[in-house]
Amino acid sequence: MRELKSKLEAILFCSPQGVELAKLAKLCGIGAKGHVKAVLNSIKEDLEKREAGIKLIRNENVWRFRVRDEHVGLVTESAKPEIDKAILQTLAFIAHKGSARQSDVVKLRSNKAYDHIKQLVDLGFVEAKKKGTTKLIAPTKKFYKYFNLNENEVLEVEGA
Repeated sequence: MRELKSKLEAILFCSPQGVELAKLAKLCGIGAKGHVKAVLNSIKEDLEKREAGIKLIRNENVWRFRVRDEHVGLVTESAKPEIDKAILQTLAFIAHKGSARQSDVVKLRSNKAYDHIKQLVDLGFVEAKKKGTTKLIAPTKKFYKYFNLNENEVLEVEGA
């Protein structure tokens, strides 16, 4: 169990977007997802019991480490998330527009924009609200604060 626990911690540490239970089991060479889930719950309990600076969360079937809520403000300035260039370009388009329909973002940025938007929502940089058959994607206050921008300022994008 100790070895499996160690493997799971290593995988999750290197996967900020999280990993599905089935993939964790496969990566660790474990056929029984139930055993992996039990070990994940053990890690989660250990972190909670010792009031660690991080916590293990499960969102649907995806497991990931997160900074404990009371420490988020402490690490915000020092721990800027690494964002892939393509995702930043998608974010720049949304920010330049102020808000954009998801269908328009996908037309411009390709179907990979669906994943980009999901990651940007997970990072808290955009919010997605249902609007008819699509979603309206808009930058959040966190986006403006993170990039040190004024919400009322029009953003210029090179080549736009």
